[in-house]
Amino acid sequence: MISERMLDRGKAGEYQPLSNPEVLLVLPPLYQTGREPDYNPKEPMGLMYLTAVLRQEGREVEIFDADIEARTIEQTVTHILQRNSPIVGFSVFQRALPSLESIVKSLRRKNYKGYITCGGITPTLSFPWILERLGGEIDSIVLGEGEKTLKRLTQRVLTGQEWKSLDGIAYRHNHSQVINRPLDTVDLDTLPFAERDYLSFCLGKTNYATIMGSRGCYGICSFCSNYSFESIRPGPNWRPRNSVKVVDEMQELYDKHEVSVFKFNDPNIFGPGKKGREHVVRICQEIKRRGLQFHLMGFCRGNDVNADPSIVQILKSGGFERLLIGVESSDDEILKKFCKKETIGEIESSLEMLNSEGISTVAGFMIFNPYTTIDSLRRDLAYLERRGLYPTLSKSLRVFDGTPIQGLLEAEGRLVKRDPFEGYHDYFMPREVAAIYASMKSLFIHCLDPIRVIGQGKIWDIKKAPSFTERQDFNSLAEGFFTVESFLLKSLIEWTETGDFNLERVSETLRVIYSQLEIVGQAISVDVKSVIPRSEIVAREIFTLMKERPCNTFHEEYRWNRD
Repeated sequence: MISERMLDRGKAGEYQPLSNPEVLLVLPPLYQTGREPDYNPKEPMGLMYLTAVLRQEGREVEIFDADIEARTIEQTVTHILQRNSPIVGFSVFQRALPSLESIVKSLRRKNYKGYITCGGITPTLSFPWILERLGGEIDSIVLGEGEKTLKRLTQRVLTGQEWKSLDGIAYRHNHSQVINRPLDTVDLDTLPFAERDYLSFCLGKTNYATIMGSRGCYGICSFCSNYSFESIRPGPNWRPRNSVKVVDEMQELYDKHEVSVFKFNDPNIFGPGKKGREHVVRICQEIKRRGLQFHLMGFCRGNDVNADPSIVQILKSGGFERLLIGVESSDDEILKKFCKKETIGEIESSLEMLNSEGISTVAGFMIFNPYTTIDSLRRDLAYLERRGLYPTLSKSLRVFDGTPIQGLLEAEGRLVKRDPFEGYHDYFMPREVAAIYASMKSLFIHCLDPIRVIGQGKIWDIKKAPSFTERQDFNSLAEGFFTVESFLLKSLIEWTETGDFNLERVSETLRVIYSQLEIVGQAISVDVKSVIPRSEIVAREIFTLMKERPCNTFHEEYRWNRD
């Protein structure tokens, strides 16, 4: 059952913590300056399940999502010290590793004596880096799924027992790294319902709750860190929850908190083959049987739809209004490098079937990736425009530790390894392609991102439609940003191919883009001219990048312009 004790909130979504909990579970801020997240602020599902398991054992546990609360490093440290819990556990995304380092070192400098552990996909796949850098401050790393391990670790630490022999952890001992074998797979149907400490906060931002129907994905995409994370333990990579229990949890949220909009947190709502399809069918049938009017969004692959087109109507009858499908590229050869195991024709067929039944689609797409060429950029852009898909164009494929594509790029002699505390791994690219990416990033850093920072509250207001179907204003906003980026990208491709550009021509292009940005700004109540530099400044930077071609990678930073 969902605990009531943590759902009470003060004014403006203020968190009401326990006094001195035994365990404090923390999501450190991705941004370090108190900036509100620019992505969908969803409930921290991993911490919610860990909390549920520990509370089931009678433990006093508090969740502190410093990221969603837009806390600074200093505020995060202060809160942790005020709680003074015997155990602090961090759930860490790679981009938050610098924050983790600052927080943990500050805690130890300020004489925090408690036990510190961390877990999640990044700590599991990058644990050697973390132990090397923070092994003197962090006591252990939980490898893989944490419910069993953290329960046993908590019991031993709080009762003063020896903990270093536990399965499923890594730690540093006498300057050496010790890695204990992972625990067996967690039986999802033995888990209590997720604790909903941040439900009210997240509903106030995006009007939906998250739900888990399964864990993992049967796909073997070479770039996917979830695939690598799930592969460290025995058993299948995809596991379903009992469909009745899934709907029981959704109905409880509806009955108690009037939640009717849900986003499935599953990497893929479908599993492999007949069993995987039946899992989704049973969820939809159970929702329909109970007469529940839900509005649903989830993630899936194109072949999940193509395998049996009748699934589309079943999804619609269960309340699915939007699906995110990983398209990634319009080039079949690139899809082979990604081990997608499907062609662009097959993916496109699934999009058409869903759209024909009124289920909208959002495309996962990586127009800049290790195999991008000038030709692929042109083809991908034409494909996106023809399909009416509007992904962000100023992001590149990121290489994570332990993923197959890391090994592939290393074998090709193209991988540039970076300490994950410093940034993502780079990979060598032709300089003309890297210059285009750097120019796109320049527009993002100087213009698009500052506009989003100021307009974030309005963006969330737009997202708070009563259903995914009714988010037309947000779809229009996404199209507006895409229009700006695609206009620049077309110009960059042309200049690269012809060599016919100069500062004045680049400046003229930026003046057009700035007029487009004015329209975008009006939609989210942002005075664009007051938050972005003069167009000639950005034009000069892009001109220099395109002329000198100083980069040979798609360079990324965790923190551009101090967040």
